[in-house]
Amino acid sequence: MTVLDDILAGVREDLAVRMAGVPIDELKERAAHVRPARDVYSVLKGDGVSVIAEVKRSSPSRGALAEILSPASLAL
Repeated sequence: MTVLDDILAGVREDLAVRMAGVPIDELKERAAHVRPARDVYSVLKGDGVSVIAEVKRSSPSRGALAEILSPASLAL
């Protein structure tokens, strides 16, 4: 089994747990009350610094990469 196979198996398992936990009608109700997504293009084209970043604590293939207790503390 490859690393990708392991990742896919984990995602399928996680999806099954999530689908069993919250009924679809409840998810739709929750989604109806969520703020609309921001227009990423216009935000990135605006004045000032524009950053899209990810704090990666671990990797499926390499395991733990870094112990980061507060990702917000790394922000600009």
